[in-house]
Amino acid sequence: MIDDRLLAHWERESATRARLRDSLPASWRNDPRPNMDVVRELYIEAMLRLKQDPGARPVAIGDDDR
Repeated sequence: MIDDRLLAHWERESATRARLRDSLPASWRNDPRPNMDVVRELYIEAMLRLKQDPGARPVAIGDDDR
């Protein structure tokens, strides 16, 4: 048996992720470069976390070697 609260939470999170995916520019959604699907999902997860806790600082996901 599924806890209705857990199901509702999952449905809300899933819908939010879908909206975030749909809001990406077409150049991101259709980018054929290797691993862009991973980059898109990381970006979506970061945006989801920022929306949940606007006061949180984003975690760096890469190094800037400039």
